[in-house]
Amino acid sequence: MSKPKLTAADFQRAATALGVDVATIRAVTAVESGGSGFLSDGRCVIRYEPHIFSKYTKGLYDKPYPELSYPRLKPGYPTSVNHSWELFKKAATLSPSAATMACSWGMFQLMGFHWTTCGCASISEFIRLMEESEGAQLDLFISFIRSMGLSDELRRKDWAGFARAYNGAGYKINRYDVKLSQAYNRYA
Repeated sequence: MSKPKLTAADFQRAATALGVDVATIRAVTAVESGGSGFLSDGRCVIRYEPHIFSKYTKGLYDKPYPELSYPRLKPGYPTSVNHSWELFKKAATLSPSAATMACSWGMFQLMGFHWTTCGCASISEFIRLMEESEGAQLDLFISFIRSMGLSDELRRKDWAGFARAYNGAGYKINRYDVKLSQAYNRYA
């Protein structure tokens, strides 16, 4: 079940909208997506975050469901996108809203709790667009970058500043700034 992929025109459209070069958009895409916004079966790429689920459920499920909910990030868990989907489905039976907000979605791994930052009227609209196409995922990314005021960091190639705001304070653990710089150099 193939979903529409990004085209050269999509990359140019995003670059123009954000006032950056195409290599910058390609670099962020490469680092965040692993190459695709969808699995081969058509499901959106997600990463379920148990510590975010814990936050939105106020720790209610930490003890009875320790594989689904815990208070602090555990690097390397979940182990894959398929594992994330398994955990998400289980968490959604407990709290659909918290489970949805506890996932990063699509090519650009935008957290579900950022649905308003991405310009959506509801979390349902956010998910519908994430599941539509990579172009729709790109549009949500553009809205997010504009809302968060991150275009300047991208224009300056301030990879550390961008990574800190985009990936959180622990960005250095995963070397997002270094990966962005290396990816940019490949595409520039």
